[in-house]
Amino acid sequence: MKKYFLHISLLFFFCISYSQNDISFVQKDKSKIEISFKNKIGNSDDEYEQAVEIKNTQTGKTQIINKIGVSITGKPSRLEINDYNFDGYTDFASFRTDDGMGVYTIYEIFIFNPKTKTFESLKFPTNFNPKCDMFCDVKVDKIKKTLTSSCRGGARNHSDVWKYDKNKKLILSKTQSY
Repeated sequence: MKKYFLHISLLFFFCISYSQNDISFVQKDKSKIEISFKNKIGNSDDEYEQAVEIKNTQTGKTQIINKIGVSITGKPSRLEINDYNFDGYTDFASFRTDDGMGVYTIYEIFIFNPKTKTFESLKFPTNFNPKCDMFCDVKVDKIKKTLTSSCRGGARNHSDVWKYDKNKKLILSKTQSY
């Protein structure tokens, strides 16, 4: 019995770990989306570049998003799904631990466009003055429809709360330090 429990536990552990590198889900429009990392050696300098490959069963097309941020210290990137813009469609993020002390997680968020059936990068808004200069340790509040980004600066912790305005543009709602 213990032997079977060990095998089942190991299988479960590897399924969870593996699912963060390759994910699939059914979109609101009933199309199946499969997302996976594709690593490739790029130019003549043999630079390491990470890309994400997205397959959509409804359109039959494959989308490649190049130049996904990678750790310069070799820390792995993972994938996560969520509805980051609260429109009912599933979006995804690539995230990795920061290269410093490893105290926060850096996110690159990709929003599903139902018209084009592709994913587009959620650009970090530059017309505000947030405490964090990128999306870090992102928390999604589906009730308040906010994204919270938290980071550290020196001996202080910072938190930025983002929301979407009536034009569906991401704006800074509030920021705090403690």
